[in-house]
Amino acid sequence: MIVSNTSPIYYLHQLGCLQVLRDLFGPVHTTPQVLAELEAGKAVGLNIPDMSAFGWFIIEGIAVPSFLELIPDLGKGEASVLALALKHPGSFIIVDDRLGREVAKAQPIRVTGTLGVLLLAKQSGLIASVGAMISQLHKHGFYCSRSIGTEILRLADEPVERFDR
Repeated sequence: MIVSNTSPIYYLHQLGCLQVLRDLFGPVHTTPQVLAELEAGKAVGLNIPDMSAFGWFIIEGIAVPSFLELIPDLGKGEASVLALALKHPGSFIIVDDRLGREVAKAQPIRVTGTLGVLLLAKQSGLIASVGAMISQLHKHGFYCSRSIGTEILRLADEPVERFDR
């Protein structure tokens, strides 16, 4: 089962390629907490996808275990995505937040982020260039370290660009 957090949905929508999630994985699960975070973004004027228009997103409610609620700085969306993955062993989550990724790896839950999805999309022939997408992501406020950006481009077999963010 694939479970996505807020930021991958938001950033892939900004790139105009949210459908790569469906093309790569089929149905994608998320939580009401993630929908609430997206709606909060919409309320402040962000370009947010209308999740009801994507029938391949499955919204599943989940009670977040207390050990996840006690982790300082772990957002409600991340906690709910982690809880959903724990409920369904073998799940694969898509989370950009570093703390969320660290908690996932400690469980262990398989994890990737927006850049990992873009790499898979390039390797599957769904997009032409990861580098072009990373440049667009930066314009939308996405942060990735130079080392991560360089590694993603190397894995995508694309020229390595300088990452100033």
